[in-house]
Amino acid sequence: MHPKFLSLSICTTLLVLSLSSCSKHYFRSNYRDSNALMHETENLKTKPFLKAHMKDGTVSILKDSWHFNASSQTINGAGSTYGINRNKIFEGNISIPVDSVAIFETNEKIISPEAKRITALGILTGIDIIVAVLCLANPKACFGSCPTFYINENQGIHYANAEGFSNAIAPSMEYGDIDALNNEPIKDHTFSVIMKNEALETHCVNEILLFAHPRAEKERVFHTPDNEFYKCKKPQLLTRAEYKEENITGLLQSQDKQEWFSYADSSNLICKEEIILYFDNIEKMGNPGLVLSFRQTLMTTYLIYSALGYMGDEVADIFAALETQEKKRNKLKSGIGKELGDIEIFIWDERKNTWIFENRFNETGPIALNTQIVPLTKRSPGTEIKIKIVLNKGLWRIDHVALMDIVEKVQPLKIAPKIILNKGEVDQKAKEEISNPEDHLISMPGSEYTFIFELPEAYQDYELFLYSKGYYLEWMRSVWLKEKNLRKLRQMLENPKKYLKEEAANYKIYEQNMEEVFWNSRIDTKNFSFYEK
Repeated sequence: MHPKFLSLSICTTLLVLSLSSCSKHYFRSNYRDSNALMHETENLKTKPFLKAHMKDGTVSILKDSWHFNASSQTINGAGSTYGINRNKIFEGNISIPVDSVAIFETNEKIISPEAKRITALGILTGIDIIVAVLCLANPKACFGSCPTFYINENQGIHYANAEGFSNAIAPSMEYGDIDALNNEPIKDHTFSVIMKNEALETHCVNEILLFAHPRAEKERVFHTPDNEFYKCKKPQLLTRAEYKEENITGLLQSQDKQEWFSYADSSNLICKEEIILYFDNIEKMGNPGLVLSFRQTLMTTYLIYSALGYMGDEVADIFAALETQEKKRNKLKSGIGKELGDIEIFIWDERKNTWIFENRFNETGPIALNTQIVPLTKRSPGTEIKIKIVLNKGLWRIDHVALMDIVEKVQPLKIAPKIILNKGEVDQKAKEEISNPEDHLISMPGSEYTFIFELPEAYQDYELFLYSKGYYLEWMRSVWLKEKNLRKLRQMLENPKKYLKEEAANYKIYEQNMEEVFWNSRIDTKNFSFYEK
């Protein structure tokens, strides 16, 4: 998650991040100077601070020492408070009710269980624990994600089965995400999913459910981009796939993780390209649907990390504006994500001799493959279907395409976890947190939870989907603080076309080796814990 970014898909994040680029004129010198001094690289590890952005628009900064009072749910310490116009209005001992805070920022690890509400609202700055050497040289390619989910404990990072709520980069953006697990036939009455935090992020998980629908032999169940579910049968393999003048059929015929992708255009990150798909002998298909397995490249990771860098020491100010101002949140539906676009599907109409728009796919994140279906409602009669995929160059990776015959719309069962393990040990508190709609399970770097579900009928095969609801907060790396550039951040929001054109050359410098850096800089949850001192 970054993966996870722009989209609202992508756009979601970028815009989000840009939100307060216009607000610099609010900051008087006393607040701006204090904020800048706290974020000097040499001070980050030697001078602890906690900055609280209040819902009423004021900001309190506690320096050197502060403590959390669990009984009163307040943070207490010596510091300064700044008004809406960022003039200092108080200095001395301060008591801050947690309920009045929109977002926190700190440079200290918060490991007290009683202070979890601070953790859930806190952006950590400058805590560059276990940063790989490759990341130091290429910080915009370091591993990042929302929660990653695995069916098999021994699966490598390249084989994650799902990644949750990739666009939820702030508390106000929390939402529920559904991912197909593409599971093998079920042979037991229980099913387990492992959730890991393999990045420098705070994951706040509100709900985890297993969606399950019975399937007979040779049946599959798929969900659409709008999260409708269809029982399907009679798969029809791809006959031919063409990209420009290249035959790419072999890359797309099988769900084998041998993906097709292209590199970004060197002069403009907004550049559309096409793939033409042919399916023959489809006369027996009553209601064909196009199944696509896809994920994003690391272009979104680069863009979110660039945006965070442009924010610099004002990152918490920007996120606080997002939390407290609905108008700014509404801007997320336009901008860079919209410019980069979706995977658009067109059907060739033989009678009209033209392409007809059918539907679109879009799911943020570069880690897990998404498998979805769109019904083909606009096809012409005949024995073949010709499909055009239009997508942004360098943004998507496609593993598999096929047709399925849709039998009927279905509604899966929703199953809550029966047991939750925390690195192998039963964790009843985690189960209580994940079962309470008003609470969150907080997952820090190195965390690993196993969710064990009990299926309703033993030895019945099911198509399984994972539902995850929550949000996450990126940690602010020390190196990003040096890249502050509110002008570029403003350009991202106000003129994304120009930004994506100007940024193409910079992105191309990173593109060739981003994959290596990204996959080799994840956190090993077996050997690392955030809570170790």
